[in-house]
Parts: sequence; structure tokens; C-alpha cells
Amino acid sequence: MTSFRETLQSSIRFPLLLLWTALTWGIRLAFWPLTHFSEAGDRRRRRWILKVWGWGFQRIIGMRVTIKGPLPQPPYYLVANHLSYLDIFLLSSVLGSTFVARGDLQHWPIVGWITRSLHVLFIDREKREDAVRVNERIAHTLAQGDGLVVFAESRISCGLAVEPFKSALIQPAIDNGVAIHYVTINYTTPPTSPPASRIIGWWRPEPFFAHVRRLLRHPGFDATLQFGPEAIAGTNRKALAADLHAAVAGPFTPWAPPQTDGKH
Repeated sequence: MTSFRETLQSSIRFPLLLLWTALTWGIRLAFWPLTHFSEAGDRRRRRWILKVWGWGFQRIIGMRVTIKGPLPQPPYYLVANHLSYLDIFLLSSVLGSTFVARGDLQHWPIVGWITRSLHVLFIDREKREDAVRVNERIAHTLAQGDGLVVFAESRISCGLAVEPFKSALIQPAIDNGVAIHYVTINYTTPPTSPPASRIIGWWRPEPFFAHVRRLLRHPGFDATLQFGPEAIAGTNRKALAADLHAAVAGPFTPWAPPQTDGKH
């Protein structure tokens, strides 16, 4: 049963998130006319805005971030495991990076506009020929000095293990002649809270805002980013995908199975 304190905490945090988002994206809109003068300059401003927005986002929701290992310096191609939509906010706030995302996201109301303004690269995974266009956009992104993050599992997992990496998502780095950085994402919750699989994971068939309400009514959680010591290079995408998967899976801590989560 949800306590009064949890309900109050959720009711305060949600409008704070909306207010902070409106303020930071208001800054983004204020600088929008400058996008026509310098794309590289616009990308630098975007990275700064993402970090500022992420700083406030972390504090409002109670996300405590620990960083291990050296941060990659842009331009870079980075692969990560994928546990939650929070992964995007977490990595954006630390790195100011852009992402490769599924194609339909660009058509979502509001979210689509925001992601397009962040220079997110959209790929239609149902069309093999779309890889050519995306490879060109990746080359352009790197040439502009940006860092690019790819969730190589290609979907959110349930946290029991790091799922096999899709080698097709590794190929663009090979085609562009860049070594691949990697990071392992882990989340943990305090002993007094339900496990991370209940609070942070959003792989169940439930409405998005139902999950957000559950997340916001708990005191907070810890997020750890374990960056690899150096990038990994290769020319065979399947072998490279396997090497990167092993490197990311090594520091990963599996979540409790769903049936042991309890109901909160």
C-alpha cells in the first residue's frame, strides 16, 4: 500500500520535473536561431544543455551517480547495455551524448521534436537499406565532434543478464574506422526500497506514467557507470560484438528474477 509520504513525494517531484524541463528547454529554444549559423556550435550548446538538465533531473528523482573508469572524449562511438529509459537521461547528463534510436520515436508527440532537436539518429531496423543512410549520418556526427551512444542489445532487457549484442549495430563503427568504447550500467536501490527491477525496469506491459509514478514515490536509487579503460577495435563485426559484450557483461550485476520482486 502506498503511504501518504510516498504519495506526497511523487506529487511534488513530478511537477518539479516538468518545471525543470520547461526551463532548460526554454534555453534551448532561445538559442534555436543560432542553429543556422554553425552546426558544430549548436551541438556544443546541446551537450551543455543536456548536462545541465541531467544535473537537475538526477537531484529531483534521487538518482545518485557513481562513475568508474575514464570518460570517452568526443568524438566517440560508445556501446552500452540497456536496462531502462533512464539510461538515456543518465548517459546524456554525464556525457552530453546523442544516440541511435528506433525510427518511430521521431514521430512521437513532443518527445519526437525534442529528440530531433538533439541530433538523435533514427534507424528503421525493418529496412536493411536504411543502414547505408544511418552510416552516413554517423560519419557526419563524428566529424562534427559529437559522441554517439548505441544500445547494442537493441532493446530494454529485464536485467537478468546482458543480452547478446546485435552485430549490425557494431558495423557502422567498423565502416567509419573508429574503435568502440563501452560502458556497463548498473542500478541498485536502498535496502528499505523494492529491488531495482521493480522501480527502474520498464519492460512489463504497463502504462509509462504508471511506472513513473512508482519510481517517483520512492526515496531514490544509485546508478553506476563503469567505463572501459580503452576502446576496442576490430574488422569482423561478429567477433567485435562478442568482445564488447564480454567487456560490458563482466561488471554487470543481474537483477532479481521478476517472480521474487514482491508487489510495491
